[in-house]
Amino acid sequence: MRKIVMAVMVCSLFLLTSCGEELPEDELVKNEMVFENAQENEDMEASNFPIFWEKSDQRERRFYTMSELKGEVKNLLGDKYWPEVNLSAEELEKLTGINEDMYVDYLAERQILDAHIDTMIIIHAKEDYVGDIESALENYRSSVIEQNRNYPQNLSKAQASRLETIDDFVCFVQLGADTTFLADRGHEAVMAYCLEENEKALYVLEQAILQGET
Repeated sequence: MRKIVMAVMVCSLFLLTSCGEELPEDELVKNEMVFENAQENEDMEASNFPIFWEKSDQRERRFYTMSELKGEVKNLLGDKYWPEVNLSAEELEKLTGINEDMYVDYLAERQILDAHIDTMIIIHAKEDYVGDIESALENYRSSVIEQNRNYPQNLSKAQASRLETIDDFVCFVQLGADTTFLADRGHEAVMAYCLEENEKALYVLEQAILQGET
């Protein structure tokens, strides 16, 4: 619409001046200012288009929910994914010291029986708390290792646990499911097996969390 208005103004000025009708100087100045302002507004609107599309692209990026992230891990590991009990926000804080002020969302699952330690925790951290959450989960990991010093199977699994930050998501995976078939092969074999399971989980989490950024 503004382009049409500007075109009409230009034509009018041309016709008036070319037909010998000279406009007063102050009128010419006024018309020139209106034209320049219209052109400036047009340029400003045009410059907004890249911003609009950038925001549009951001809206189009699909963020996985916590249940979907869990689903990705379960789809990969199948029956080898053993965590089955969701921890409440209060239980998570009691266990790790991570409180609700520190994150946007979370998923925390462990096994029913304390004798089994398969656990997965994913914290979508608020930007200022990524480091604090990393420290809290590292301390939690250390405590689990200490608590299982007298339980060889669990100790191997705890020592093979992995902590990794992906974007603003801090992930703790302590997986491996049934390791009894490796018991006679010793500590290193159990650790290697559990570490492989944890790496698989972290791989699919990374793919899901970072999808759409490239």
